[in-house]
Amino acid sequence: MENATLIVMSPLKAVLRANGKLLLTRKFLDGMDLYKELWKGPITLLCEPADVASDNLDNVEIEPERASFNTICEPFSRDRLSRLLAKPSIVLASEGSQFNFVSTTCRRANVPCVYVTEQSLKTRLKILLSEQQTHLRRAVRSALELRKQKAQNQAISLADGVQCNGTPTYEAYKALTQSPLLFFDTRTEGGMLTTPEKIQIRTSNLGQRALHLVFSGRLHPIKGVDHLPLVADHLRRLGAPFKMSICGDGECMPQLASAVTELGLEDLVFLCGALDFKTELLPFVAEQTDLFVCCHRQGDPSCTYLETMGCGVPIIGYANQALAGLVEIAGTGWVTPMNKPAKLAEKIASLSPRDLKDSGEKSLSFARNHTFEQTFRRRIDHLDHILAARVRG
Repeated sequence: MENATLIVMSPLKAVLRANGKLLLTRKFLDGMDLYKELWKGPITLLCEPADVASDNLDNVEIEPERASFNTICEPFSRDRLSRLLAKPSIVLASEGSQFNFVSTTCRRANVPCVYVTEQSLKTRLKILLSEQQTHLRRAVRSALELRKQKAQNQAISLADGVQCNGTPTYEAYKALTQSPLLFFDTRTEGGMLTTPEKIQIRTSNLGQRALHLVFSGRLHPIKGVDHLPLVADHLRRLGAPFKMSICGDGECMPQLASAVTELGLEDLVFLCGALDFKTELLPFVAEQTDLFVCCHRQGDPSCTYLETMGCGVPIIGYANQALAGLVEIAGTGWVTPMNKPAKLAEKIASLSPRDLKDSGEKSLSFARNHTFEQTFRRRIDHLDHILAARVRG
């Protein structure tokens, strides 16, 4: 709808520098820029202030007055949101207890509200189980999560729609609203996709050389990176020719380096550090690797999945909620039992060159229909439809 204001309430907090600049992630800002390009009215970003930067690998500074959208960086409140709800407008709010007030506030102002979700209750509980804490503390926090989920379900049921990043929350929330949307997060633009010809070149000598395995992302325990050396060790024991590149940085880097040394994998597993997404990581994955190994313990919808598929590289990993759902919908890739590195290695060793090539081609085909631009266009169309329906009603 022309000239309606889109109010985006972000879960990503911003660090306000002394020079007036804001520190946010490049990925988030790319998304805001595309919102501005596709939305036919003004955009206001509401974000809360943070004391320290996040551990994301793409933090950048912006000057708010030069951004393509209006930015308000202050603690969320019902009063602040109410003052912004000029008509016509629509609010896009993230999931979480700090956002549960949004749908009721919007309903009182007769302004549509849409939530964005990505972490199911099952995923959040698994994250709790992965953390080092006492059984009592874990039980208390699990009970709190159950209580939060009840409030979140109520908030979503009062909203006009929900945009679900990945299948776990889509399956959980699609019945709570008349307008659910399933999407898959990615930073890959159409021009960054590989081609069938490049897949053919890369896979032409599969079976005649060592399989090149890859992982990319934050080196964090919840990403299961500590299992990557174990997978490599099992593959070596199976006699499968391979090498493994681990791209990224994070708190587990020293642990990974020690494990590689202790297991004697220095000639097989390589820690590549953080690579620039567009200029280094995507070309490397698309041109030099054969299979992405994903030991993610969490079931959140990592953008790594679609970005890897856009490189024409198939994914194999633990059957967390998000990856299992994506493999089923896309019809490509493989999942193995959770936290079983030996089973994962056995499946890798069983894959034929034809399996890898065919799955890579199917991965690219799926990614072609879910690029960064296409995904945001669908999300904007979804908001337009909801806003138009409210105006007509």
